[in-house]
Amino acid sequence: MEHSSDSPTTLNIASYSDDWRSRLLSTFAHTPFTVSCGAININCASVEGFWQGLKWPEGSADRERIFGLSALEAKLAGQGAPATTHVRLCGRDVRIGSAEHHDLARLAMRAKLEQNASVQRALEATDDLVFTHVLVDETGRPYPDSLTLPAAVFCAIWTELRVEWRLHQSQR
Repeated sequence: MEHSSDSPTTLNIASYSDDWRSRLLSTFAHTPFTVSCGAININCASVEGFWQGLKWPEGSADRERIFGLSALEAKLAGQGAPATTHVRLCGRDVRIGSAEHHDLARLAMRAKLEQNASVQRALEATDDLVFTHVLVDETGRPYPDSLTLPAAVFCAIWTELRVEWRLHQSQR
């Protein structure tokens, strides 16, 4: 199901989209990547798995398990996390919803892009489309925007990464 925010000039990034580019750029996509944390490599199945896994204590079995999930399974796995105002990564506390927290999303999204040829092709194929991220339920009603990674931030990250990727490709 597509949302009306899709037009010839926009691409609504959503896991349920009919558009292959949209599905691959979504946080739910199974697009494995590794993020380095000093000498430790964190293996993730999806950006959603990374994002939800961060909610769990550093070094916990729950965190490691959730990092390996994707799609709705990853989203739901974050629901039982202990209530907190910060996440901890690489021994550093980061306030949830802060610019530094958004930088963690950027880190994961960049790793996903750099380590997955299919994601590279999807991003390249977006041309100059404006990214949107309007998620709707089965009745077509929009879900509320995320408080931790608002749609505007998520779309801005993909836009920045597209500019960086093109620059990188042109210098090769």
